[in-house]
Amino acid sequence: MPSVVSARGLDPIATNQLARLGVVHPAAARCLSDLGQRIFYPRGVTAQAADAAGCWLNATVGQITDGHGHAVPLPTITDSLGTLTAEDVVLYASQGGQRALRLAWQARLKALGGRVSLPVVTCGITHALSTVADLFLGPDATILVPAPCWGNYQHIFGRRAGARTIGYPLIADGGLDLEGIDRSIQALEGPAVLMFNFPSNPVGYSPTDAEAAALVDSVARSPVPLVVVCDDAYLGMDWEPEIHNRSLFHALSMLDARRVLAVKLDGATKELFFFGGRVGFISFGCEGEAAAILEDKAIGSGRASVSSAPTSSQALVLKMLEDPEMPTAQRALRDEIRARYAALKEGLAAAGVEAWPFNSAFFALIPVVGDAHAARRALLKQGVGVIAEPSVGAIRVSYASVHLDDIPRLVEHIAPFCR
Repeated sequence: MPSVVSARGLDPIATNQLARLGVVHPAAARCLSDLGQRIFYPRGVTAQAADAAGCWLNATVGQITDGHGHAVPLPTITDSLGTLTAEDVVLYASQGGQRALRLAWQARLKALGGRVSLPVVTCGITHALSTVADLFLGPDATILVPAPCWGNYQHIFGRRAGARTIGYPLIADGGLDLEGIDRSIQALEGPAVLMFNFPSNPVGYSPTDAEAAALVDSVARSPVPLVVVCDDAYLGMDWEPEIHNRSLFHALSMLDARRVLAVKLDGATKELFFFGGRVGFISFGCEGEAAAILEDKAIGSGRASVSSAPTSSQALVLKMLEDPEMPTAQRALRDEIRARYAALKEGLAAAGVEAWPFNSAFFALIPVVGDAHAARRALLKQGVGVIAEPSVGAIRVSYASVHLDDIPRLVEHIAPFCR
């Protein structure tokens, strides 16, 4: 798969907006900043999900529902809502997050090994990604992202930060394209940022133990200093036994500090199925003075944007972490998603529909005949919502938001559009 390099100029949508604004409001157009000229609401996952809001079968958004758009929360969330105090809801949270929550999250990470700073609370992982951009990216910087990748990477790193985004080939021959990834890393010519996203969105793939070891080796041999960002949004959503069962962050954090900084982005959004809570974390793979400096910079970035994360959401996440029954309920929800995964895998095979290799997260990426958006629009007319991934000629199906009993019908609807 060829690399995809972002254009540093304006996207066609932004160009058209600027031209139209110059006609209808010349003062606004002339006063826009560089970012104001570049930024717009992308027609990606969230916009396409809005198109599918009325569908009887909605496989667009990467969240678990009962298959009819209703929440499936961990019991601790619903049980704890009535126990929140006024202080848990009304007062500001500390900058960088409640200390008790930060320590509790750090303890979870330390138990898996490696070096780890005290996590900084963010307003979801998207805010954590923006913090990475604030600290490490700008118009003269380069970031390697998987191809295909979650569309918001380009929006955050390319359009917002103005960085040069280069896509490295993710999949080949039924697994990771280890040679292509290694070539992309070894070809770097200056300090850069490297993005790993496992389990992957939109592919739904996680590395095996051997693939994980090869990725760490590629990073260790990098010819330039690297910030390696592990977007672990779907961590733990592993459906096959051969998958490497922890984040690459833990091994990467042990690499030479003169060459590599590992950064971990994770949170309650998917790990605790708290999608509306918007509680994420950014952690650095270092300790001591280095950790203190980087934590301070991350908190400073947050202060300049969202200030502090919501107090009530943080209180609920801490209650979940303290609940001894939470892991059991967590496993039950994961088992429900695993059953939907297995049903989709079996249904696609029975229908002769080929998909990209998928073994984790909430997604399957399925090639279609012709234009992906045309297939998406045709499915919308049938009341079926999916996400178009035109860069690879495929549709993304989120089976976590489809009821188990509806998955055979989902396959029936998409099969005529597939290769």
